[in-house]
Amino acid sequence: MRGRWGVVFAVLLALLSRVVGDLASYKTVATTAITAAELREHVRYLASDELQGRGGGTEGARKAREYIAALFAQWGLKPMGEDGTYFQRFTFTGRLRLGDGNALTLTLPDGTTKTFAPEKEFLPLALSANGESEGELVFVGYGISAPDKGYDDYAGVDVRGKIVLALRGMPANDTALLQEAMFPTKLRVAREKGAHAIVLVAGPHSPFDDAPVPFWNEPITADAGILAVTVKRTFAETLLPLAEVQKQIDETRKPRSFAIPNAKVRLQVHLVRERLEDANVLGLVEGHNPQRKNEVVVVGAHYDHLGVGADENGQQRIFYGADDNASGTAGLLELAQYFAAHRHRLQRSVLFIAFGAEERGLIGSLHFVSHPTVPLERIVAMVNLDMIGRLRDNTLYLLGRDSSPVWAKLVEEVNNAFGFTLRDSPGIFGASDHFAFYNRGVPVLFFFTGMHENYHRPSDRWDTLNYEGMERLLKMVSVLVERIAGLPERPPFQRSTGSEQPLIAGARVSTGVVPDYGWEGGGVKLLSVRPNSPAERAGLKAGDIIVEVVGKKVRNIYDYTAILAELEPHKPVPFVVLRDGRRVTLTVTPEPAQRRPNQ
Repeated sequence: MRGRWGVVFAVLLALLSRVVGDLASYKTVATTAITAAELREHVRYLASDELQGRGGGTEGARKAREYIAALFAQWGLKPMGEDGTYFQRFTFTGRLRLGDGNALTLTLPDGTTKTFAPEKEFLPLALSANGESEGELVFVGYGISAPDKGYDDYAGVDVRGKIVLALRGMPANDTALLQEAMFPTKLRVAREKGAHAIVLVAGPHSPFDDAPVPFWNEPITADAGILAVTVKRTFAETLLPLAEVQKQIDETRKPRSFAIPNAKVRLQVHLVRERLEDANVLGLVEGHNPQRKNEVVVVGAHYDHLGVGADENGQQRIFYGADDNASGTAGLLELAQYFAAHRHRLQRSVLFIAFGAEERGLIGSLHFVSHPTVPLERIVAMVNLDMIGRLRDNTLYLLGRDSSPVWAKLVEEVNNAFGFTLRDSPGIFGASDHFAFYNRGVPVLFFFTGMHENYHRPSDRWDTLNYEGMERLLKMVSVLVERIAGLPERPPFQRSTGSEQPLIAGARVSTGVVPDYGWEGGGVKLLSVRPNSPAERAGLKAGDIIVEVVGKKVRNIYDYTAILAELEPHKPVPFVVLRDGRRVTLTVTPEPAQRRPNQ
């Protein structure tokens, strides 16, 4: 036993040496109390230029978790990761890059050919399939098919086996066609119409730059089933008077689609989806009661953010993620330090987990509940801290209060000493790491201070947070965790009767399914199904994989959300799911979508 700990501490000493400068600055304000000054120092480092936005699987994320582990070691938390370390490692489909052989060639009616350079003149979309295609070219306006809204660019043209050229956006910026104007919808429609590839261009009258679209800063685990590229305007202007045609469509709101005679396109796409490594960081403070210390309260926060990516103007920027979620990570660290120095207050043990890759789809927390380093049956509750740095008007969002019948009274008693105005925000209940535990039958509480204009923007910086508000909030959390750890009986779990489904933008309906955003196969795998929802009444279950809705193939979450936006409330539709390898058809009657409350 002693030899094993010797190895552990040797590793930790090396780890500490790499972050010694950051810890030195932190130690100038360090106390065992929860303080605004310490919170500020943690956030300043985690949301610094050095960590480059802590994108999942990046060097910045590695530095963040080493910082966390070094502090856990300094305070004497017991390592609860793998092989006696603080780390629980996992991999996921992450970085997307161009492979070899991407090519785009246009053969003009006079027989001459033009070759376009990848990156400079064209780029595959992140959702593009890999492969090659050669065929005739058909111009399909904006590539929108919405006959129920009085507009259909595909009416009267046959695109089967051909390559379509489409404008980005929507005619005259008609927001009624916003969902149909999204890339995933345009790709799905082109695929369903029989096209082999789609080429997208920003028209002269569009609000978009005349440049290929860079890869999205989000996980793409399944392609759209069609080759798809964006091109510079010169590609289309070689073939047709683009400005004039776009103007006619915009002014009349009538499609103008046509085959381009004797023009052919040859397209090759090769995208590489790399596997990235990340890790959760786990440290335990043991309770002092011999009869209860084997039971565990989890306190969690995700330490990752978006990393470096394009802002709304297409410029490469650091997304610092101070509130999301350096704030929660700093809170986790302050609570770990506090309880490490006040173990006598804990009857049950407290497991502190800094989750990786939350922004990629709760990947770290889903990995933990699937491969727990503490048996799940020993976890009595999970307290989650996500975006706790913007306390305003004394209003604190505390979600999950109906996940155990004992929470309401306990929270009220604790809050009496702090006087927060407590609110719910059910539209985001499933949007953070507590949800992985909730779906395994663990009572949860989720602390959150609300949305703001800097959310998922480079402007979410360390100097925008309310550190005094964070200190007050975390002191409440410390009392609540201590009370949970001291409950005479473990809190019973009950499933929420409210909305557990994050609202899908543009959807008029809700089905009650909660997708597993970390799923890397085809279709949409269900993490859970809301009780008494249309999906549950139809017989859908957690673990089902949706592969078809109303006769349309579902290859990924983008297909599903686009199809969902087309459905009508109270109108039954067939869902086809894979269950234990078999196709099962179920009839779902969607209900009107719940609007997300003001936050």
